[in-house]
Amino acid sequence: MRVPEALAPLFDEGIIQEVLRPLMAGKEAQVYLVVSNDRVCVAKVYKDAENRSFKHRTAYVEGRRVRNSRQQRAMDKGSKYGKEEIEAAWRSAEVDAIYRLRAAGVAVPEPYAFVDGVLVMEMVAGEDGEPALRLADVDLEEGSARKLFTRLVREVVKMLCAGIVHGDLSDFNVLMGVDGPVIIDFPQAIDPAANNNARKLLVRDVDNLTSFLGRFAPALKNTQYGAEIWDLYERGLLTPESPLTGRHAGAKGRANVSSLLREIEDIEREARARRTALGLEPKRPARTPVFREPAPPPPPPRSAPKQQARPQGGRAQEGRSQENRRREPPPPKKKAPAPKVEDPFDDLDALLSADDE
Repeated sequence: MRVPEALAPLFDEGIIQEVLRPLMAGKEAQVYLVVSNDRVCVAKVYKDAENRSFKHRTAYVEGRRVRNSRQQRAMDKGSKYGKEEIEAAWRSAEVDAIYRLRAAGVAVPEPYAFVDGVLVMEMVAGEDGEPALRLADVDLEEGSARKLFTRLVREVVKMLCAGIVHGDLSDFNVLMGVDGPVIIDFPQAIDPAANNNARKLLVRDVDNLTSFLGRFAPALKNTQYGAEIWDLYERGLLTPESPLTGRHAGAKGRANVSSLLREIEDIEREARARRTALGLEPKRPARTPVFREPAPPPPPPRSAPKQQARPQGGRAQEGRSQENRRREPPPPKKKAPAPKVEDPFDDLDALLSADDE
């Protein structure tokens, strides 16, 4: 087939003798089947940043540093030169990770050359000699699924012990080779000692494997290998041979929601300040903070003026006397004396007695 433009420099230098066919296209790169040094290999051509569909890239580049201080300053500033260096570092991250993982005994493809942003490496073959199928394209028996899950979890442990978290591990990034599963695609790999997202990404990697292989072995869905592995790593107890149970008690205690909200809002303010300093428009208008400082306590009430003290028992005695007066029946009213009515015959009796004399 016609040599793609990205592979032309390797073809001119004799690293690639023939391009057989395109093998697959992913969100990060285009992969070709090629002949190099008389063996069938794969050539991985990374896409430009504007053509990639990889999301939330900033979560993966956190903690990545280069030795050249000038390059690092340019990368931190986000200048044109800095963006070019970021792009170059993103492409070379996979090569660095693969070499480190092969030295640690992790099942990854063997790299052969990395020229002009193109990675030439081993073709993982299946039992028929053709390029191996992805884990997503195979059906498994329950027993085979459990054995495969155990092996992949052990590979995750070896990667973490070597100082690498894959960050995007799933059934699409595992090839079913003749000698067992082979893990691929490492441009987003992170250093767990320098990236604050390491725990989340590691647990998600293991959960992705659990979710897929749990379709064939449902008992796997009740395990928590990711959290258990990270807990052992964080306590300095993880080794490639550490026994795992799939159980994790988790942290005890209640979450400090107020502190978490305050940290989120601090991060958002810092991000807005950086964009403003670079002359960029904010991604969205500022929102009303979810966390608000508690209102100050109200002033104490004014004390009422003190009254003069009464003699002890005076108020109670007065209350009792009033109550007694209410209970006693009112005294009977005295009737006024009837007015004296003169008898008209009194004067007649007096006159008759006077005549008798």
